[in-house]
Amino acid sequence: MISGRVIDVYGKYVKVKTQRGEKILKMKGRKVPDRGWILEFQKSGNSSPFVGSLIIESLDPLPPLSDLVPFLDRGISDPVDVTFLSSLTKAVISRLGKLPMWYYDRLAEYYYKGETDSKGIYSDLVSKLVKKKKIKTDRMKAFGDWLNTFSHPFYFRSYSNDPKPTRVFLNKAGSVIRIEHFSKKHGKVIVEGMIGKTGAKLKVIPERPLDHRKLDNLQKKLSSILGSALIVQGGKNLGFYV
Repeated sequence: MISGRVIDVYGKYVKVKTQRGEKILKMKGRKVPDRGWILEFQKSGNSSPFVGSLIIESLDPLPPLSDLVPFLDRGISDPVDVTFLSSLTKAVISRLGKLPMWYYDRLAEYYYKGETDSKGIYSDLVSKLVKKKKIKTDRMKAFGDWLNTFSHPFYFRSYSNDPKPTRVFLNKAGSVIRIEHFSKKHGKVIVEGMIGKTGAKLKVIPERPLDHRKLDNLQKKLSSILGSALIVQGGKNLGFYV
C-alpha cells in the first residue's frame, strides 16, 4: 500500500511523498487529487475514488513533474536516469534558450537505441554529401555529438548493444560517473563512482556474477570512454581503478 501526501501534480501524473521516499503515479480516469491531499493506494480492494499506476519509486527527492513528464510520456522511468536527463536538459536549455521540437523524441530514441562507433559530427549538408559517397552515417552518433556540445557539465552517451544499450552518465561538476551495461547472461551491471584529476575509483554492481570474458569486454568499453581502465576482482566485491 502507498500512503503519503501529494506534493506535485502535472496532468495525469501525481508525485507522492511517503516515509520511504517519493513515488510518481499516473492516474487513470478523470479524477486527479490536488496538492496536499493524503492518499492511500493498494493493489486490490481500493475504496479511494482515485485509480492510478505506480511509475517511479525513489528514495531520493525527484525533480518537478513538469521536468519529468516529457521523459515519462516516452517510457523513461528509471529514477536515476530520468533525474540525470532532466538536469542535462536544463543545461541544454540554458545555452539554447529553447529546445528544438524534436528534442525529447530524439533523446528517447538515443536512450533506447544508442549509437554505433562511427565518427564525426554530421550536419544535414554533410550527411547528404557522405551519402553520395556511399558512406554510412550514424544518426544517433550525430545526435550524441550535438547533445554533448550543449549539455556541460553533464555528459551522456548511449552505445548500441544487445540486449540494451550501454549508457554512460557523467556529471563533470560533481566528478560523478555512472555506467549501465546490460547482458543477457548477467543482467544489469552498474559501474559508478568518482573521477579525479589523476584517476578514478569505481565500484561495479552486477545483477548476477560476471565471468572473465564479460569483465574483459566491460574493461575495454570503459577504456574506450575513460582512456584506460583496470578491473580488480576479489572477495565479494568488485573494485575498479582507472
